[in-house]
Amino acid sequence: MTRREQAQTAPASETEQDIVDYLKSHPEFFVRHPGILESMEIPHQCGKAVSLVEYQVSVLRDQSRELRGKLKKLVSNARENEELNRRLHKLTLGLIECTAVDEVFANLYQSLREDFSAEHAAIRVFGAPKQEIDRGLAEFVGDDSESGTLFEPLFRSLKPLCGRMKPEQVAFLFPDHAEEIGSSVVLPLGESRGFGLLAVASRDPQRYYPGMGVVFLTQLSEIVTKVLHPHLSAA
Repeated sequence: MTRREQAQTAPASETEQDIVDYLKSHPEFFVRHPGILESMEIPHQCGKAVSLVEYQVSVLRDQSRELRGKLKKLVSNARENEELNRRLHKLTLGLIECTAVDEVFANLYQSLREDFSAEHAAIRVFGAPKQEIDRGLAEFVGDDSESGTLFEPLFRSLKPLCGRMKPEQVAFLFPDHAEEIGSSVVLPLGESRGFGLLAVASRDPQRYYPGMGVVFLTQLSEIVTKVLHPHLSAA
């Protein structure tokens, strides 16, 4: 049997694979035979026939457009992260300068509202302040508060809780705005053992959601924990 007859009787898939393998091994083939590229036509998705060169240019153009879109998104994310880090640094410096715990609370509320567009924010500490004069602050709810059990899963994991809170949790944190809360983030305060929490909430039910990035939130929780700890009673 001649080579042509063998090629004619070979399965189409094997013949096509031989061609593919040959072209991969000889990328200069079309350089030596440019006329083939000009005469070849490939059906376009819309049905119009185009030359192989035009088709390749079209594919490369689509790939380039996709890569530009990804690069643009990466640059945008990098700028957002840079701005977020700048605001967090500003907040950290402001908290460090506070000499009293009421100043810490006031500074934190103001920064969350003005620099991070927080609609609602609340701090609750399940313990007592070091200074007797601070016992009247609303943020200190006492270490015997039963309300602490509302957030037991949060204190077990010591990780931010994002999404929608239970009605009783909302009522505890935002009693004057419970009906306005659509979504929230609750941050545990404490290292090996939680002593309080910081909550930020929004009317928008989609603003805070399970699975959102928590790197910044975790850093914020750690910063507030460090700043508050010296103001707490050791008892």
